[in-house]
Amino acid sequence: MLIVVGTIQWCERKVKSGDITCGMGLWDISRREFEKLINKRKFSALNSWVTTPYLSQFFAGRVNGIDTCIFSIALGRHSPIILGVLLTSTNLPLPNFIVRPKSFSQEVGDMLGIRQHHAAYPETLIDKYDVSSEDGGRFAAMLTLELIGFFLDNEGVFVEVQSGALLITRSPTSDSVNYGPAIQSAHAFAQLLGMNTAKQKSEVASFATGN
Repeated sequence: MLIVVGTIQWCERKVKSGDITCGMGLWDISRREFEKLINKRKFSALNSWVTTPYLSQFFAGRVNGIDTCIFSIALGRHSPIILGVLLTSTNLPLPNFIVRPKSFSQEVGDMLGIRQHHAAYPETLIDKYDVSSEDGGRFAAMLTLELIGFFLDNEGVFVEVQSGALLITRSPTSDSVNYGPAIQSAHAFAQLLGMNTAKQKSEVASFATGN
């Protein structure tokens, strides 16, 4: 009992999120260490031409065998906080791609028929998301029913791959900042991309869809 209590107290002093991230094998890192993980990748979620998001509270470690970093994003110091999860050890030969919720102007462009989409992208996906890739045909071929279902069941999720690293951001589902579900969801998507066996993919798909 003393060991358990002592560990929790140490965790609370070690990281801002206390025993939650400590129990997951995550440790607080500096902004400089975070930049090393990014490694010059130009993630659009972190480099908007409209506003540079305010990043804070960086935690990193190896979770379920995957190098994982979770951090907070806000459009301003007083804006609502969302969570970003960066996975840098996916080791998958993926084309760079971005799937993000549509902006109002993009929705208007679609209604007016002035925006072009890759012909192979499924209609159900581009109805809700703006989809782009350096290799549209190759990315379209990767869009299994499970992957499409992930996006449709997790409306508002922002997924981006740059040079093999996967970044996922999403709006919080409650007022509390909950690291566990954010990391589990990111791992679920990575596994649907082909990180693990078919059995594990099935289990992850069930988690991602809430079944």
